[in-house]
Amino acid sequence: MKQFAFAIIRHFLKFITKGEITGKKYSGINKTLYYEKAQHLNFLFQKTIKYEENIQQKLPKYIYPGNIVFDIGGNIGQYAIPFSELVGQNGQVFSFEPDYKNFSFLQFNMNINQCINVSCINCGVGNEDSELDFFRDTETGGRMGSFKKQFVGNNFKGFSTKVSLMKFDTLIKSFGNPNFVKIDVEGFEYEVISGLTIDLPETTFLIEVREETKESVFDFFNKKDYKCLWVDGPDRLITHSSEIPGFANLIFNK
Repeated sequence: MKQFAFAIIRHFLKFITKGEITGKKYSGINKTLYYEKAQHLNFLFQKTIKYEENIQQKLPKYIYPGNIVFDIGGNIGQYAIPFSELVGQNGQVFSFEPDYKNFSFLQFNMNINQCINVSCINCGVGNEDSELDFFRDTETGGRMGSFKKQFVGNNFKGFSTKVSLMKFDTLIKSFGNPNFVKIDVEGFEYEVISGLTIDLPETTFLIEVREETKESVFDFFNKKDYKCLWVDGPDRLITHSSEIPGFANLIFNK
């Protein structure tokens, strides 16, 4: 019912706004996030941008000035902006986004906010250096884009296009060992982490999982002796994948 209501609102807004772009101040940060009105309904009634605020409030525990951050699934910069603030002028953020339209917004948001410590890379991340079909749902403006068609919705309306993939190991060889990695890739989580064979014992991972991927992601890190926290609410230690809800944001670290 909620998804149906959002679809009705989205169609209405697309009709009256005709792709209108707007910008709002990011809560607690002197930066402005620009986006297409009809494609980000969660910002519609917010005076300032509050994106996954409960999670973002926890980031200073894991990210420090001078750190290197990988933002895998950068979208339009909802995380890249606070990452930029946290790592400071001596740190570096690498934001990877395969969707061409999201990438355009991502670049624009970094440039206009003078986030000079953020490098935007127009590619996906996976388990090999290659090209792969990316499914872009035009109804959601790319928010539901995925390398797996089953994760862009039952009533997919859009198209697929070949995009470049970089193996996780290649990122490390190219950009250095990250202190923090955020992964939000709409069902492609395991493919991303299975491209990681380099040991990163000092790295913290924030990963969005769903019912179909939670077990494989948990098992990957559990075998490497990472602890797991469910962080959507008060931090909760997870000891088995069966304790993870069907949609969750998880922290893995040692």
